[in-house]
Amino acid sequence: MSGRRFLLLHVTISSGHHHASLAIAQGLRQLDPSCQIVNVDAFDYTSRVIKVAIIRSYMSIIRHQPDVWEYLYDNPAVHKQVQHFRGLLHRYHGRKLQRLLETAQPHAIACTQAFPCGMVADFKKHRALQIPLMAILTDFAPHLYWLHETIDTYVVAGDELRDRFLANGIEAERVRVYGIPVPPRALAPSDLQPIAARFGVDPTRPMVLVMGGGGGFGPLRELMRSLDRVPMPCQFVVLAGTNHALVHWMQQQTFRQCVSVHSYVDSVPELMRLATVIITKPGGLTTSEALAFGTPLIMVSPIPGQEMCNARYLLSHEAALLLSEPHAAHEVVTDLLEHPSRLAALKTRMARLAHPNSSVDIAQHMIALADAFRNGEK
Repeated sequence: MSGRRFLLLHVTISSGHHHASLAIAQGLRQLDPSCQIVNVDAFDYTSRVIKVAIIRSYMSIIRHQPDVWEYLYDNPAVHKQVQHFRGLLHRYHGRKLQRLLETAQPHAIACTQAFPCGMVADFKKHRALQIPLMAILTDFAPHLYWLHETIDTYVVAGDELRDRFLANGIEAERVRVYGIPVPPRALAPSDLQPIAARFGVDPTRPMVLVMGGGGGFGPLRELMRSLDRVPMPCQFVVLAGTNHALVHWMQQQTFRQCVSVHSYVDSVPELMRLATVIITKPGGLTTSEALAFGTPLIMVSPIPGQEMCNARYLLSHEAALLLSEPHAAHEVVTDLLEHPSRLAALKTRMARLAHPNSSVDIAQHMIALADAFRNGEK
């Protein structure tokens, strides 16, 4: 059946939510090359004042008062207090959302972040909209802001997360364990030698990939001072994102080990596949890709809230390690490199949690919902 139209909503370009929506789009095009996909930042359909206020407030709290974010995140009391305000905010943006729906005319909608998902869910409730809505969770934390009666399908990363939704009264048939979206192209067989040559990676030496997310967050300077003390010959590729001060600092340093630093790159999945070990903050997309590639993961400085939940989830399955302090990095890496059996055991446990076909599974279900809607079954 041709002519399917899909609407994907995320927030903030280059965020994990955006990358998840791009992965779903790849899955949809793989299954239905003729489909039409509109993939938009939901903040573009809100007030600019509200958009700026939300982003600046979040970034300020995360950087300067992470304990406040930990209190706010998934707090039932806070959720109850802001519920009415959220409803008013959603209805305020209803006219812009209406124009988007009239333009895209989707047969199914998927949201990779709770804010746009709530907007569409409330719109469905108050306008009697019947278009199927999927909520795609991009962390191992099903917080309360995802809960809406008009969401047709929730996609979660594991059975425990599915059980959380069931405990909150969501029917079992509305929850699918497909995993966090991983781009299908990232898993396709490919020659990694050009990427290795581009980044100066020697395939005969262990390579540690150090990442700080798009903003280059975390104690990366302390990490690199420690990692340079690993006794065996290693190489380190550091992705600093938009943290230009870190890039400048690293370029001024003299390291004993082979170290290269980069800002934004378009080949993170390939570098993750080349790596012996990854050291990073445990964002949902990063951890899901590491699981899919089977690259052992060392987590550092998780942000209170979703990243802390991601860390706890992986630790509960012994599928990752958590650095207690940045200066201990060289000890943990040295221990893994000196004991290949420990690396192998980590990979085995990671494989049990991995969902390498997540994007295609999500796309397949989204197509089924769209076809049922088109055939008048919804």
